[in-house]
Amino acid sequence: MKKNILGRVNSALLIGLMAVSIFATHCTKPTTIGGDLVNENELNFGTVDTLPLKMMTVESTDSLKSFVFSSLPFALSRYYLGQLEDPVLGLNTCEIIAQYGPYPGSYAQKFVDATVDSVYLTLILDSAGYYGDKTAMHSLAVARLSEPMQMDTTFYTFQDFATEATLLGEKTDFVANLEKRFLVVTADSSVVDSNSAYIRIPLDINLGQEVLAMDSVDYADAEKFAEKFKGIKIFSTTPSTGMLSVLLSGQYSEIDIYYHTPTEDSLVFPIHPLKGYTASNRQVQDYTGAFVEQHLGVENDSLFFMQSTGGLNLEVELPDITTLGDVIVNKAILEFTLESLSFDDTTTFKVLNQLVMQDTSDAFIIDINQILTISGNMDIFGGSPKFVTRDGETRMVVQMNISTLLQEVAYGRVDNKIVIKPSQTDRGSLVFPSPEITNLGRLVIQGFKGDKKWQPKLYLNYTELN
Repeated sequence: MKKNILGRVNSALLIGLMAVSIFATHCTKPTTIGGDLVNENELNFGTVDTLPLKMMTVESTDSLKSFVFSSLPFALSRYYLGQLEDPVLGLNTCEIIAQYGPYPGSYAQKFVDATVDSVYLTLILDSAGYYGDKTAMHSLAVARLSEPMQMDTTFYTFQDFATEATLLGEKTDFVANLEKRFLVVTADSSVVDSNSAYIRIPLDINLGQEVLAMDSVDYADAEKFAEKFKGIKIFSTTPSTGMLSVLLSGQYSEIDIYYHTPTEDSLVFPIHPLKGYTASNRQVQDYTGAFVEQHLGVENDSLFFMQSTGGLNLEVELPDITTLGDVIVNKAILEFTLESLSFDDTTTFKVLNQLVMQDTSDAFIIDINQILTISGNMDIFGGSPKFVTRDGETRMVVQMNISTLLQEVAYGRVDNKIVIKPSQTDRGSLVFPSPEITNLGRLVIQGFKGDKKWQPKLYLNYTELN
């Protein structure tokens, strides 16, 4: 497995470095560390925005975790599902792979002489997480896993699992109704509004009969149940301009087996994902024939791109500031401007709302989520698109404070190549899940062509020690 670099952040070092950066950027005039030991006549202050940058769009090589086993297993907050056909970035495929099982208990006696009437997979939708065209058509299929998902392990988004050839069920050519709510009929025949949008997929009735015929020991132990029923893969069978967002942890996200016995009618036996079982979100990108393909790996191109779900990152080679002399960085802002393409629809395919930065030697990592926890000031550290007006023209730009990082580069402590990648705002953890998994989005960035005032640049304010 490739290493997950976000799990190795040295928090104490990061906080210390950020404290220095915050102090430096809040001063009313340029200040140097240990400046009181230096004669002010020996200090020269300078500002420059013409230092050369090297940039390119690169495919991510990160291993993104989608499930981590521990005494308290961690799963994703949402699972994306579909084949998103993006007009700029090509095809982004997301599949759900999950084990399902009952809450441990004694059920066998309840199912004596039971007859299954129907079986349905219910997926509770996360309306806020839906991405793309909300009127898009979807077609989904459900297949049974033919190989087990180990319950005591970690899963990554690149992993796939084999399935049986025959489908368990499918639902074709539908539009996700994000306003319709799942209604639950309770034992006393009252109706409860779950306040959740949903999709229901009919499954093979033989699956229900098989589950109800299991031994009592299978119901009592999750691992034994998983040996008999290894799980399912839910996937899209056709490309779409929308991507579904599923809450596997939703109360009614389950497989419901409807049955009757000689003495009772209208019975239901639910089996659940995540309740002692594992699940993963497979995420795959295909740029073949897409607009972005011609721009991949091209240095100082006319356009650059970023994409979540382990897709595309921005690689930046920072300049050697020691050519300016023996300098202390007071403030360094890396800026790039978002570009609008004539055939694109950014109201449907939304931009990323936050970014994460690391140097390629893994020695220094800045995550905007963690920085904001320290400083509480977005203006200092940036990382999110915002509107800027210059010469009467307003564009959306991203400005990132890299003051501390650039100083570390000048000292030779970290590599001068950094990678800027998607992050998120709906969860604060850097360690798990991998930040870019649970928020879809992308950026198109103006490169080194066109109006120079909107081209990528580094703004540097520094103190030179003579």
